[in-house]
Amino acid sequence: MKPIHYNLHLEPDLVNFVFSGLTEIEIDLEKPTEEILLNGKDLEIQKCEVNQQNEFRECQFKFKKKKEEITITLPEQMSGIINLKLQYTGNLNDKLTGFYRSKYIYQGETKHLASTQFEERDARAAFPCFDHPAKKATFDIEYIVPEKLLAISNTEIIEEKLLGDSKKLVKFARTPKMCTYLLYFGVGPFEIIEDTSKKPTIRAITPLGKIEYAKLALEVGRKSITFGEEYTGVPYPIAKCDYIAVPDFAYGAMENYGAITFRENAMLYYPGKTSTTELMRIVSIIAHETAHMWFGDLVSPSDWKYIWLNESFATYFTYSIPDYYYPEWDVWKVFILETILGGMERDTLKFSVPVELIGEAEEVHLDPSSAPIIYQKGAAVIKMLNGYLDEDKFKKGIKFFLDKYKFECATSENYWDAFEEATGEPIKEFADTWVHNVGYPIIKVERKGNQLILKQSRFTFLPNDSDSKWLIPLNIKLFLNNEETEIIKVVFKEKEKIIKIPENTDAFKLNFGQSGFYRVKYEDGNLEKLGKLIVESKFSPEDLFGIENDLFAMVRRGDYTFDYYLKFLGDYFRNVDHFMPMLDISRNLNSLHLLLPNKREIIDKLGRELSEVVLDKIELYPKEGENVQVTTLRDSLLWSAVTYGSKKIATFCEGKFKDLLNGEMIHSDIIASVLKVGALSNPDAEDYFKKQLMDEKVSEGEKFRILNALTCYKDKGKLEELLEFNFKEVPKKNRFITLAGISRNPEAQNWLWEWYMKNFQKIMQEFPLMHVARAIIMLVPSVGIGHEEEARHFFEPLMKQIPMAADTIKMALERLEIYSKFKELNS
Repeated sequence: MKPIHYNLHLEPDLVNFVFSGLTEIEIDLEKPTEEILLNGKDLEIQKCEVNQQNEFRECQFKFKKKKEEITITLPEQMSGIINLKLQYTGNLNDKLTGFYRSKYIYQGETKHLASTQFEERDARAAFPCFDHPAKKATFDIEYIVPEKLLAISNTEIIEEKLLGDSKKLVKFARTPKMCTYLLYFGVGPFEIIEDTSKKPTIRAITPLGKIEYAKLALEVGRKSITFGEEYTGVPYPIAKCDYIAVPDFAYGAMENYGAITFRENAMLYYPGKTSTTELMRIVSIIAHETAHMWFGDLVSPSDWKYIWLNESFATYFTYSIPDYYYPEWDVWKVFILETILGGMERDTLKFSVPVELIGEAEEVHLDPSSAPIIYQKGAAVIKMLNGYLDEDKFKKGIKFFLDKYKFECATSENYWDAFEEATGEPIKEFADTWVHNVGYPIIKVERKGNQLILKQSRFTFLPNDSDSKWLIPLNIKLFLNNEETEIIKVVFKEKEKIIKIPENTDAFKLNFGQSGFYRVKYEDGNLEKLGKLIVESKFSPEDLFGIENDLFAMVRRGDYTFDYYLKFLGDYFRNVDHFMPMLDISRNLNSLHLLLPNKREIIDKLGRELSEVVLDKIELYPKEGENVQVTTLRDSLLWSAVTYGSKKIATFCEGKFKDLLNGEMIHSDIIASVLKVGALSNPDAEDYFKKQLMDEKVSEGEKFRILNALTCYKDKGKLEELLEFNFKEVPKKNRFITLAGISRNPEAQNWLWEWYMKNFQKIMQEFPLMHVARAIIMLVPSVGIGHEEEARHFFEPLMKQIPMAADTIKMALERLEIYSKFKELNS
């Protein structure tokens, strides 16, 4: 059986936080049927009827609430087209999922609104439905709402009629054929600006008093829609596209078809207050969500295991769209630093998952364990595919795939078949190794005369027995002793391969340009030669990063000591000032600083020296028109330098914080570091921070910074007070920020585990479920060191009690084992 069309009637009550609904589903029963199985969650069904041949007859139904299933027994066996009608009520919950309530303060008055978040399986919490991506249908949606409120759904309003008693009926145009999880229902006191210069209409929607900060979203939304239409050749099919800032939102954003929702700090731009890094993040998130209008919304996964077809492509276009409009941002360098490295960080664990998830239907979940693979590794694979084919063939494949499956669902196999049909290229072998294999390769390279001997195996921090192999598009840069260079490009798909090189090759760098999703281990002699070439400025920023980051990965695996890593940096990276290698070095030294307290003196000495050299070059205060990546690097290094004990950087930041308390504006590109230093050094900081957090006029982005700064206290009592404040005063959507910050605070490492165990149940009750999982990932690997046995005894039973969290817990426990062994080896 399959749904054809839904009529949805909803009446949300923003005073009592309940809603009533009437759902009619036109269903095609392809064979004689007596029972229909729908999904439902947290609903009270009052009545169920079936209509066939213009006769409504009552149906019996049974609601299995644990399974979130409604079994409807038809009056008799039926086939063909029927209409099912269900009348029901539900609560506008405060869990930030399903159909939920949100609030904000405007001019001293609390305002309430209703919004939805349905991915993956929460459309069933708003109306009874076939809640699976393969069950696409069209939808006619209408609300009865207070006449002064704005009603929003996926399509444009086609009728608005006053009903009396201060109520109105709002009807929306029929949707395209789409998935239930992409529907959107929104009602509340909102403001709108719109761009009607061409089709579709682009609208930015915000809570009252914030619409002036949505102009950037309107602009980038238009650009992203235009890019999507031109790149794919498929017109956007809805008359409008909304970009909606929601006050209470657990995720970054959600790609509801034609009604995209965002956290406020992921959409609103405050001139003079939003930093350059935050601006780039806003543009990237808008690009990502708009890309979903084609990848996920137009063509949807036929099951959740194929969700990578949504997220990997959207993540790829997170960079592709900004690169088109803002080439000076160098976003493909950021892609390597964030997306490729982020995917590798997750996939280096023995317990990992393939890009195409394993399991069917309700078994498959997006969580902190699978998300980095689906989003980041998947996007890296697509970037490799682009290079493997070339841009023209890649675009041709995408156009063919989207046109062939528009308004339908697809599998991975459909995607690869379409690409081969469109391009004539045999890419399934490439696809199979990267989409179905767990993990990624390391290439061990040895030189014997004029030959390079390559061996590939799976790379993990803990020993593994994998015999997997990958089809690796390999590029090698050779440095000859006559100062010339050569590039070798080959496909490496065997376990071992021999490549001939010129006799006068002095050194070689694999993964030239860092376009591949693999690591490289060199013999010590070649590694030292690469170091000397670094000093001679022979490498691009991408390759500087690749050499340094691969070495650090080997250190974490135990192939090298951390002392060797520090020596390598000290010998070869003292004059490197590009953001790519320096941001990574800063992160790695921060990690070592946290994990190895008895080695902090030597770690901090090097970190301080490297940071101060770069900050001297780029200067401490931002300059008009400087490269955006210099801006990003400065803010990161300011705080790192203070962490490493730099007195001159601390003095600079302390002075700026005093200026802030005296009413001066501090540049948004250094304010995050200034606030953190203020928390460390200024006794008046706490009062200032608390006032800012309670001020309705302070943006969400500014409150993020303040929460992060508060977590930098050294005093245990203050940090414990902050944790209590976090439960009582910080909105649910932001509570994870405080936990994340304190988990990175060296002063909290000795006592935070005990606090976490004592408050675990409270976190379960007070945090959104996805943030509970985030807390496990953030806290267990670092503050669990020294409590490994207790952690296993506590969390292993939870994997059975909360099956959805099982993979996240496995991941956290493996990271704990890695960190513990690393600390033992290097202490």
